[in-house]
Amino acid sequence: MKYAVVYSSITGNTKKLAESIKNKITECYFGKPSDEALSADTIFLGFWTTKNSCSPDVQSFIEKLSGKNLFIFGTAGYNNTKEYFEEILSNAKSHVPSSNTIIGTYMCQGKVSDTKQDMIKKDKPEMYEAIKDNLAESAHHPNEDDIKALISEIDKLNL
Repeated sequence: MKYAVVYSSITGNTKKLAESIKNKITECYFGKPSDEALSADTIFLGFWTTKNSCSPDVQSFIEKLSGKNLFIFGTAGYNNTKEYFEEILSNAKSHVPSSNTIIGTYMCQGKVSDTKQDMIKKDKPEMYEAIKDNLAESAHHPNEDDIKALISEIDKLNL
C-alpha cells in the first residue's frame, strides 16, 4: 500500500479534513491509528489538539513509524494564529522518529464543542473571557477555505 490517511477526531473536525484528503487520494488505508496503516510509504496523519500537541493515540502511533513520508495535519479550537499552530506542529513533530521524513504540515481551527465551552466557562471563567471570541470563531471551522488550503498543501507534493 502506498498511502494511508490516519486520523484521530473527537468532534469531527479532523475527520472532515481527513475525508477531504481521502477524496483526493482514493486508494489508501483510511481510518484510526492502526498497525494496518504502517504498511503505507506515505502517511497523512491527522490529530485533534490537546496540551498544545497531538492527541495521545496519535503520539503512540507516531512512535511506531520508521522510514515513512509523513504529512501531519490537525485542528485546534482555542486560537487561530500562525504562531499557535506552529507551536502545536512543532510539539507534534517532536514525537516523530528521525528515520521518517516530514513532507508537509497543515493546521487550522476547529470547532470547540458546546460542552467543552461550557466547562471552560464554569471552571475557568478568566480563561473563557480571554478566548471567548476565538471560541465563537471556531464554530465556523474547518470550513471550505480551510479544506482548500489543505488540498493546496497536498497538491504541492505532486503525488
